[in-house]
Amino acid sequence: MRFKNINTAINQELGRIAGVQHRQWGIRNRDRPTPLSFKEWLLQGIRHYENQGFKFELVDRYTMKIIPPGKTAILRTCADFNDEYENEYLPKIRGVGRRICGTRRSK
Repeated sequence: MRFKNINTAINQELGRIAGVQHRQWGIRNRDRPTPLSFKEWLLQGIRHYENQGFKFELVDRYTMKIIPPGKTAILRTCADFNDEYENEYLPKIRGVGRRICGTRRSK
């Protein structure tokens, strides 16, 4: 078989070798986990932190008071939780990296 350049031949051979190794080792492509709904994610998070000693109090319909053990209380709104869900949890589960601060700039 003829190739336009040596890089094409090398890449094909490396791909073949990787395929043989993956088959031998039993490596398969895994499906990505399906993300939890907002409600499931929030309840799972609350349970996790309650096990660590945090206390949660519902102040009103849209505000929650979080009391960490031995620290001052924090107030969080429903919008705060929604932002965390959409900007931190979903990109992490979907494998989409998102830069919040942008790129580094040299001085």
